[in-house]
Amino acid sequence: MVKKIVTIFMIINSIILIVIGHIYWKEKIHQSVEQALSQNGSTAMQKEGKQQEEWKRQLLEYASNLPEAVQQKIETAVSSKQPVQFVIFGSEATSADPTGWPNLLKQSLDDTYGADIFSITIKEYKDMTTTEAIEEKIIEDVIALKPDVILFEPFILNNNGALPIEQTLEDITKMLTELQSSLSDVVVMLQPAHPIYRAIYYPREVEQLKQYAEENGYIYLDHWVGWPDYKSDEIKKYVTEDNNTPTEEGHRLWADFLKNYFIAKKQ
Repeated sequence: MVKKIVTIFMIINSIILIVIGHIYWKEKIHQSVEQALSQNGSTAMQKEGKQQEEWKRQLLEYASNLPEAVQQKIETAVSSKQPVQFVIFGSEATSADPTGWPNLLKQSLDDTYGADIFSITIKEYKDMTTTEAIEEKIIEDVIALKPDVILFEPFILNNNGALPIEQTLEDITKMLTELQSSLSDVVVMLQPAHPIYRAIYYPREVEQLKQYAEENGYIYLDHWVGWPDYKSDEIKKYVTEDNNTPTEEGHRLWADFLKNYFIAKKQ
């Protein structure tokens, strides 16, 4: 009888030891797996962080022509995953057509920086002078978009022959003052409309716009340097004679100049 009890006790004890051992090794394996997953996760995060930094470095290299304030906005866009709000607006020279220079520029920026860095809005206001733009309160439309950066073509060609340059610059000041009073951190870029064949007074007004931008601390994108001499017949390839609007070649030329500004070539 005693022998049976001892045997049963030994069997029960063996079973208990087997169960305890199984539980112990199961826990050890679980801990090892957890540790491996944790290490792999940490490695993956480190790898992702390095890739993020490399991507940011590449973007800032592309942006090296741009003002420091714009570069900072791009860097913030990468970190926050909130795109830079970029508004391009002006007269019919700032065409919203798919083949117009604004959309060509947009495509180049998306291709280079990725579609998540710049959120680009194009606003074309046809057949307006600066005074009419003020009356129509177009700046309120722009402010509502909460831009970080604007590229403004301020109706200077429409104003030619309709308003004196002094009035043009006064109107531009009113619009930009209203804009900057609502958006203190916005970066303002100015540019003229396209050149036209053998113009007389218009080029002088464009030169005064350039001087105005420099005196008031605005970035001036002088894309005229990329066009043929407006006094030469070569300009006719890029600007129509009948209504003085850019041809497809003219839009591409204009877009190429801006592309080379917004996207620096890698060294």
